[in-house]
Amino acid sequence: MKKLFATLLGASLVSMLAACGAGGGGAAAVDDSPEGQAGQYRQSVMRSLGYKVAAVRAMASGEVPADEAKFRKDTADVAALAGMLPEGFIPSSSATASNANPEVWTNMADFQQKAADLKNAADALAATAASQGFEAAKGMVQAAGSTCGACHRVYRRRAQAEE
Repeated sequence: MKKLFATLLGASLVSMLAACGAGGGGAAAVDDSPEGQAGQYRQSVMRSLGYKVAAVRAMASGEVPADEAKFRKDTADVAALAGMLPEGFIPSSSATASNANPEVWTNMADFQQKAADLKNAADALAATAASQGFEAAKGMVQAAGSTCGACHRVYRRRAQAEE
């Protein structure tokens, strides 16, 4: 009975490890170096920022009904995420899976200025939304969004389908 229990327990553990990716089941290895972590961080922040900007833009354009509370929260989130973004661009963190052009690291001063422009525009948008409301702030969304584009045009690789 003890041998059967030990065999079942062992099989269960092996199955759990395989399901979690620790069994070498062909899953891509996670780069846990500081550079790999920075790449994962910035991609996560970019995805979150894109999600929030899309929500704000949809309300400002009338694509979805305006929700004052959600607009205020989302603009505050955009400002917070914009401030977090530069942390992911550490030296030597240009990964092949990244959409960042190598010019980010060779022209870091310009990249940092563009990141600061995004943060300033996002802060102004969030402050206006918080103090004056949706109607006063909705006209600022396009200008804030253009700071994203100013950086993406120079420092973001385009996917093959976009070219």
